[in-house]
Amino acid sequence: MYARVLIPAILMAMIAGFCTSETGIPPDEKQLLAQIRDDIVKDLKENLLPFWKEFSVDHNDPKEGFYGAIARDGTGIAGANKHNVLFTRYLWTYTAAFRVLGDDESLQLAHRAWNYLSAHFWDMEKGGVFWELNSEGIVSDSTKMTYGLSFAIYAFSEYYRVTRNKESLQKAVEIFKLLEQHAWDREFGGYFEAFTADWKHIEGKGLAAGRSKSMNSHLHLMEAYTNLYRVWPDEMLEERLRALIDIFLTRILNTRTYHLELFFERDWTVYGRFDSYGHDIEFSWLLEEAARVLGDKELIRETEELAVKIAGTQLAEGMNPEGAMIYERIGEDRYRTNIAWWVQAEAVVGFLNAWEISGDRRFLEAAAGVWNYISKKMVDREHGGWFPDLDQDGKPRPDRLKADAWTCPYHNVRMGLEVYERFCNL
Repeated sequence: MYARVLIPAILMAMIAGFCTSETGIPPDEKQLLAQIRDDIVKDLKENLLPFWKEFSVDHNDPKEGFYGAIARDGTGIAGANKHNVLFTRYLWTYTAAFRVLGDDESLQLAHRAWNYLSAHFWDMEKGGVFWELNSEGIVSDSTKMTYGLSFAIYAFSEYYRVTRNKESLQKAVEIFKLLEQHAWDREFGGYFEAFTADWKHIEGKGLAAGRSKSMNSHLHLMEAYTNLYRVWPDEMLEERLRALIDIFLTRILNTRTYHLELFFERDWTVYGRFDSYGHDIEFSWLLEEAARVLGDKELIRETEELAVKIAGTQLAEGMNPEGAMIYERIGEDRYRTNIAWWVQAEAVVGFLNAWEISGDRRFLEAAAGVWNYISKKMVDREHGGWFPDLDQDGKPRPDRLKADAWTCPYHNVRMGLEVYERFCNL
């Protein structure tokens, strides 16, 4: 258990503006960690962020926006629709990059993203953000999706965290209150998926495979409420964040298998049998992060234990022979074996987090193995950025764009920022 005792001292030193190299980590582990840290941070600074900064901005857009899709070679696709998820992730990414790295260009792009979101995605009449705009910035899908609203909270709270823009905090808080008013299920708990522009519930629409509730929306709502609580430690928000954590611990996490259930009927009856390894490993560290932001020592202890158990399960069940994380198991014996960019990014963070807690070398080696796979097969050495999806043989799928509604800089840039923040100058 040495690592968890020692690593937070590094984090505290970072808050004070410096890092320490006196960590007590065994020399061979320290060397391995330093190697992957240096490689990941180099990719962050010299590949990922430069790619997105160069190619995401639509310089021909009179409304000063970003492309809604980007081709494999970095060419912006001018006629593509603009999606809530992509644009809120643009805002979070550029804001967080400035917060961690002090990158002025990222800050300017964060301002651009904030201006565009608040002017065109924000519903001036009913509040919240629309799901999608067309290429001209006109609303094409006015649905209010809990998943998309979560990312708006996540991004707006991050922007406030850096800029102290009061309007951004106000919008994040307004979405929180609207979700609690309209999305919370007062009978069975949890949050519904989708709503009309005027907040009428739409049954069967969203990310729940036609059911009432999804793990995915709840996961990113927990993530969003955690980030909002950092800058707005309100009593009601704390209560709702704790309720979300409890939902995961009692309804969504299967403590027999240490996998998350994905889809639910309104009364939390599970629909289908899926093991989503990327979501499981992402959840493992986001859950513990929520406990730490709340400052609850008992909850931190509980979530640390769970983080290690969940990471251990994914390591045992979810890896391919080359050290990459498999996407998903469906039923008992059918697998989605494609290698997705976001799954690999979350695996690196989740395994490193489990190593920090437990000191178990297996997790450090697993993180190094996933990063080596990314570096060899997923980083696009010709056009920049990462290939978003590889087939089971590790070859890029030619039909995949570098950016679209769901493909964005959030997971892999966040991986780089997490590694930079956690390990600094070991």
